[in-house]
Amino acid sequence: MNTAAGVRTERGQRIAAPGLKELTIVLLIAVLIGAGIFVTTWRGLVVIDLGYQIRGLEKDEAREARLNRELEIERAMLNRPERIERIARERMGMTEPVPGQIVMTSQKVITAPTEGRPNR
Repeated sequence: MNTAAGVRTERGQRIAAPGLKELTIVLLIAVLIGAGIFVTTWRGLVVIDLGYQIRGLEKDEAREARLNRELEIERAMLNRPERIERIARERMGMTEPVPGQIVMTSQKVITAPTEGRPNR
């Protein structure tokens, strides 16, 4: 007598339908292979995405380094003594001091504490 779950013997014992066990094993293997392919593909995509992120950060770093160099050059140009002297003479009307205009009040040099100030 055939049933939906398998075949019953004369004694009433149930035997699995032919091929059901093999089909279960094949399906289990297919699921495991599919999961492996999915995980491998996902990891590959993560690696590619991280590569794009690293490349973007490298570009940002290069841009910031270039900007830093430009700002250092600009700072050096702005701090040139010739430029400062020209601005003092032209914009502020300053001139060289004449003899007797500078009065020394003491020979003692007092320096302010530099703690907490950046070194320049």
